[in-house]
Amino acid sequence: MCLFTVLCSREVEYRQISYEDYLDKVDGAWLGQMIGVTFGEPTEFRYQGKIVPFNLDYYYKHTGKGNKRQNYKRYTPDGAPDQDDVYIELLFLHCIKNYGINVTARQIAEEWLKRMDYNRVWHANKAAHTNFMKGIWPPESGNPKYNRHADDIDFQIESDLFGIISPGLPQESNRWCDKVGHIMNYGDGVYGGMFVAGMYTIAFFETDVQKIVSWGLRCIPKESRYAKVIRDVMDWHKQYSDWTYTWNELQKKWGNTDSCPDGKGKPFNIDAKMNGAYIVMGLLYGEGDFEKTINIAMRCGQDSDCNPSNAAGILGCSLGASGIPKKWKAPMKDFIYNISMKEIYPGRIPRIEIVKTTAEIGKQLIMKNGGKIIKKNGREILNIPVQEPVPPKKLEISKW
Repeated sequence: MCLFTVLCSREVEYRQISYEDYLDKVDGAWLGQMIGVTFGEPTEFRYQGKIVPFNLDYYYKHTGKGNKRQNYKRYTPDGAPDQDDVYIELLFLHCIKNYGINVTARQIAEEWLKRMDYNRVWHANKAAHTNFMKGIWPPESGNPKYNRHADDIDFQIESDLFGIISPGLPQESNRWCDKVGHIMNYGDGVYGGMFVAGMYTIAFFETDVQKIVSWGLRCIPKESRYAKVIRDVMDWHKQYSDWTYTWNELQKKWGNTDSCPDGKGKPFNIDAKMNGAYIVMGLLYGEGDFEKTINIAMRCGQDSDCNPSNAAGILGCSLGASGIPKKWKAPMKDFIYNISMKEIYPGRIPRIEIVKTTAEIGKQLIMKNGGKIIKKNGREILNIPVQEPVPPKKLEISKW
């Protein structure tokens, strides 16, 4: 049972959570991401503008079969996969650990240029990397003036960390997303990250997925196109009990909005808004069930490993690692398999090492925001000030 309550002290409200429970939820957030990306990877961009015609369980039961591109035997013996959903976050984590919680976007970009293989990044990330090599640094590196992929999904899939280190602190997560998101994205590309990170901040204290989604929506400008897409999905969810009906409505209204040069006028869609909608569909129609959530997010197609990774990470945060079914935890084997960040981390990273580093940074940010850490009955208790979401005042819209 997770220990958290809301306390009042001198007109300041606090949420309480034990460090033990916080650590379990941080672990659940990382574990959920790893599970989602691993079991969604075989269908990644193989189903563009169409629903994946089989359930996630097919690949679980038929490891290495029915898939010409990849199979799980490549990953599961060594734990979680080497995926950009994970290793870009590991770069961010390294930068915060080494430069401190006041690390700048420029410092992150310089570390990126020094340590990241140009061939291991794509779309907005690759455009940003190219900009760094030209001497174009954040925030210009993510601006549509220099980055044609500014509305792409990149920061959205990497933003999880900033919600995980900001438990109950959506204003703090937005500060991080504003700083880091503009390294490679702009406008809706940044808002996607704020939305995802915002959902994590409340998932530490909330199990109702509709409330989690609504909270994340409050973190971004309501006038943004991203917010409009998410509101549409929430409305359709109220109308249709079958998620495929919502998928069809979404496809009809928003399916051709991708501004990515590789997707314009094509079924391919790596736009943050559309794929963010698939995250929400997984969460809402998954109704708190872990397998159902990642299955629906995967079956929506397009970036079908990133979307279940975000959805499962958020739900994993809410459930805690202890609440994720063993069936899905077992293949991860408590390791992150690492190639891309070998200069920083060993080839096999114990997940607990990443979890503890993340949680310690979270404690620093809790204190920075006026929180307290107390001892009670031999347990460390985190007192976290209650924060309401505050969206960015300036509306950013990419104009091509």
